Amino acid sequence: MTETRDTTEAVDTADVAEALAGPTEYGPPDFTYLHMDTASRPMHWSMVLEIAGGDTLLGIDEIRDRVRSRVGRYDVFGVGVRGGRWRRPEIVVTPADAIDIARHVEAVEVADVTARDRAIAELCATHLRRPDPFWHITLMTIGDSGEQLLVLRVHHSLSDGLAGAAFAALLADGTPDQLAEFDRFATSPRFRVGDIDPEVLADARAAHDEQWKAGRSGRGWPALTTSGRRETATVSVATRDLRRAAKRHGATVHEFVLGAVGATLSAHPPTENGADSIRVTLPATLDPTFRHTGNAVSVTLLNLAGSDTDLGRQIERSRDQLSLIESRRAALALAATGHPSPPWPVMRAIVGASMSRMAPDIHIGVNPGFSRVRSVLGRRIVALTPLSPLGGYSFSVTSLILGDRTTFGIVTDPQALPGYAARFAAAFDEVLTTP
Repeated sequence: MTETRDTTEAVDTADVAEALAGPTEYGPPDFTYLHMDTASRPMHWSMVLEIAGGDTLLGIDEIRDRVRSRVGRYDVFGVGVRGGRWRRPEIVVTPADAIDIARHVEAVEVADVTARDRAIAELCATHLRRPDPFWHITLMTIGDSGEQLLVLRVHHSLSDGLAGAAFAALLADGTPDQLAEFDRFATSPRFRVGDIDPEVLADARAAHDEQWKAGRSGRGWPALTTSGRRETATVSVATRDLRRAAKRHGATVHEFVLGAVGATLSAHPPTENGADSIRVTLPATLDPTFRHTGNAVSVTLLNLAGSDTDLGRQIERSRDQLSLIESRRAALALAATGHPSPPWPVMRAIVGASMSRMAPDIHIGVNPGFSRVRSVLGRRIVALTPLSPLGGYSFSVTSLILGDRTTFGIVTDPQALPGYAARFAAAFDEVLTTP
C-alpha cells in the first residue's frame, strides 16, 4: 500500500526553485484568490472558535482590548487590498495604531442555535471590507444558552489555512514563548514558486489532465450559482476514534476521510438522480517545511464515485488516485509561478476560464492544526471548526485535526443544494462513527 500523509498533501519540491518575498508582499499565489473573488463569491476562509462557558460572558471590550494589544505583533495583520477585481490591486499596509479595532472586532447576539447557524452562514457570504486589513472577528452570543463563539475571517489572498494559524495570535492566551510558535506563519518569507524543472512540470500537467479526463463522464452535481448565499454545518469526532476507524480499514486518515465523503454522498445524494462521478479539488501544500507566510497551496483533482456506498471501495479508489497525484506531483500543474504575467484584467479572465474548464463539483480539505494554545481570555477553546470559501464549487467539507478533536466544517450554496449541509452532516457523522 502506498503511504500518503494523513492530512493536506505536501508536494515534493526538490525540482522547484524557491523565490521568496517579504511577509506583506503579494505575489502570484496570493493574486489567484483576488482573481477568483467575485460579487457573489467572497474568497475568505473562516475559523469558528467555540468557547467554554464561565461565570460571566466574555464582553466585546475584553476581546477588543486583547486584539488591540496584539495587532502590532505582525505586519501581516495590517495588510489590506484596494481594488483587485478588474483593476490591479494596490496593497495597503495600515500601521497597527491606525487599525480601527471597533470596526474589525464586532459583536452579535442571536436567539438560538438555528439563528447562530444562519449568522455564521451570513458571515461566510459577506465580503471583507477593502482596503481595510483583510481580517475580521465576530463575537457571537446565543441568547437561549449563553453559548459564545468567535468567528475569525481572513481573506485567502492574505493567507492560506496553514499559515492562517498566525491569526490566532490576535486572540489566544499564552506566554511569549508560546505565542512565538506563530512566528513561522507571519515573519517567514511570503511564499513564491520559482522555476519548475520542465520535465517535472510536463509530467505534472499530464497527470492533472488524466485526472480531469477520467472525471468527464457521469457528471451531474449541482453547480455553484451566483446567489451569493451560504449554508453551513459542522461535525466533530474524537481524533483517536477517527484514527482507529481509518486503521480498521487499512487506510490513512486522508484516505479514510475521502472514502467516507464519497460513501456519504453516494448514500445521500443531493438530488434524486445523483451523479456517477464527482470531481473534487484537493489542497496540496507546496511548502513541505510548513513554514511560510501567505499562500503555499495548490490544488489537485480527484474523482469520487458518486454511486458507490461501499466505504472500502471508496477508500481504495481514493488511495490509487492519491498515489498518482503524489508520485507525479500533479499539484505543480496549477502552481502559480513568478513568471511575468499578462495585464491584470487578462490574467483575471484566464483564471476564470481555467476554473470553468476544471469545473470542480466539490472541495475536500484535510488539514493539520499547529497551535498548542487552547484558551482565549481564560476560557477554554472547546472546538475549532474551519469553513472554506466556495471557489467555483457548490459544496465544501474541510477538516481540522487538532489535539483530541477533529472537526469538519461544511459549506454549501443553498440555492444549488437546498438544505443539504445539515443533511450531509448528519449522514457523514454516522459514517465516521459507525464501527
